[in-house]
Amino acid sequence: MKKLLLSASVLLLATGAFAQTKTTSETARFGLKAGVNLSSYSGTGAYDLDYKNNVGYNVTAFGDFGVGNNFFIQPGISLQNKGAKVESVTTVGSTTSTGTFKQDVMAIEVPINAVVRIPTGDAGAVQISAGPYIGFNISGKNKYTGTYSNPLVTGTTYNDRDLEFGKTNNDDLNSIDFGANFGLAYRTTSGFLVGANYGLGLSNLVPDDKRSSDNKLKNRVIGLSVGYSF
Repeated sequence: MKKLLLSASVLLLATGAFAQTKTTSETARFGLKAGVNLSSYSGTGAYDLDYKNNVGYNVTAFGDFGVGNNFFIQPGISLQNKGAKVESVTTVGSTTSTGTFKQDVMAIEVPINAVVRIPTGDAGAVQISAGPYIGFNISGKNKYTGTYSNPLVTGTTYNDRDLEFGKTNNDDLNSIDFGANFGLAYRTTSGFLVGANYGLGLSNLVPDDKRSSDNKLKNRVIGLSVGYSF
């Protein structure tokens, strides 16, 4: 993981070094973007399941603060809809039952990205970004459809319910998440932007009292967004 983050940082700095030398005139600007999330989990141990993408949304307010030629620091505050889905198929005799488990999580995130811009003439600029984020899980729900069964847990009845966040055995997920964002976007000179982002969760979402050497769960999020900055 350290090698991945180091490689991304080197790529970001190298891109900045070879970017065009055109000096951007704005020293600060602010914007808003929103879009669609395709989120999932990466799990091990009891959380090693075949997770499918959960479709959610994202809304982010951000600021761009120039610190050099085509190099910006971009802090923000973001509402992120995350989670995942798991599908099950159970066969008893000649009867086959299918079901779906969907976990929806709402989180407030605070990202701080370093942004390198590569101007494309008068049309706009390509933006490459990377940086850390910290997230706070604020609400969520487990939803079940059909006849869902977990192959690792037998004899359990599943009902829709609200999620609990914390560190105890009674909680579903840790309340705090942190990780790294990697983004690619295009911003026109008029201020419109379109981009994609990958959120790599680095912290273990399993509550402390449920953890073992094998029980790990981490966020994986692909975000697509459009927005405007001024």
